[in-house]
Amino acid sequence: MASKLVNVRTLDQLAKVMPAPADADRDAMQAVLDQFPVRITRHLLDLMQRSPAVAAQFLPDTREVTTLGQDKCFSGLLELDVPGLERMYPDRVIIMPHHACPAYCRFCFRKFYEHHSGSTMSYDDLDRALGYVAARPEIREVLITGGEPVMEPKRLRHLLAGLRRIAHVGPIRLACRSLIMAPELCDDALLEMLAAHQDLAAGKPLEVALHANHPDEITAPTIERLVALRQRGIHVYNQTVLLRGINDDAEILRALFEALRRYGVETYYMFLGGPVRGMDHQRPTIADGLALKRALRRHASGRANPHFIVTTRLGKVEIGVDGEIVAREADGRHVWIRTPYTLAGFRAVSPRFELPDDARLDDAGYIVMRYLDGPSEES
Repeated sequence: MASKLVNVRTLDQLAKVMPAPADADRDAMQAVLDQFPVRITRHLLDLMQRSPAVAAQFLPDTREVTTLGQDKCFSGLLELDVPGLERMYPDRVIIMPHHACPAYCRFCFRKFYEHHSGSTMSYDDLDRALGYVAARPEIREVLITGGEPVMEPKRLRHLLAGLRRIAHVGPIRLACRSLIMAPELCDDALLEMLAAHQDLAAGKPLEVALHANHPDEITAPTIERLVALRQRGIHVYNQTVLLRGINDDAEILRALFEALRRYGVETYYMFLGGPVRGMDHQRPTIADGLALKRALRRHASGRANPHFIVTTRLGKVEIGVDGEIVAREADGRHVWIRTPYTLAGFRAVSPRFELPDDARLDDAGYIVMRYLDGPSEES
């Protein structure tokens, strides 16, 4: 089922979905729209009227034209010769069959990618990606993401069928924020197609990754689709992005995670909002995230407690578990984080891999990454 979309590229169009900017901000706001157009689904548009927390995730802000931060939050992505196929780890790959989304999150770490162009992988590209996976038995898991894969169900079916013919591929994960942004895209036909590509007896589960950031997003249409997935035996897990002024509050997070648990959704990851250029106003600090994690441990069930993850340019780090801050620069913002990754590990994937300029090796051979922390209250 097609989702009704609202596309905004001009100030006149923007005035239909939010108050007009002040005269002094009009040029800056148009500069934002020129770089990052607004796309909102009808479902979200209705929800935004009731929820400032949802509106803040999708409506533009003049601060987005600032230069602080990074265009690409990953330098470790090993982009292969096949468009839409990426690999960072020896045992899994990412395939992005469709690069657009039904709505554009302002904080998206792929904000500076060309994912908003509406491009898709061709069927030849999909087959080349399948061939790459089939030729490498060390790849045991595949994440299908984007963009939004469910916007192209025929390509998704082609990809799932091909992956299920590869004996060494077990779990397939499907990232699907449409459950929040446009639940109607996840209709019964799509869910039946997903269920048909799961074979638990053969060790080939299919999992859906939800992305919910605030309890206001757990609406009746979303709940209905989550229940339909779970009733078909499909595991659903959630990944939340921690955002300043939106969900950086222990009670808000607890309400979200407990709501998800009631519908059988695993609360898996809580990511610190990435250092995307222009999005400093929505980024908490690492210390903020750790404090929230401690509060959740005290007041919420362990089954409703996600891992708190900081995503460096070379991969995910759980501070205090598999990584730690080893230094803070004089500017108070940049820190150096020891990661669990090694140069040998990346070269096992790509022998030509070289450390980026913002990385070094410690005495034990682990990679230490420079990272832009969120601004403190004093900043």
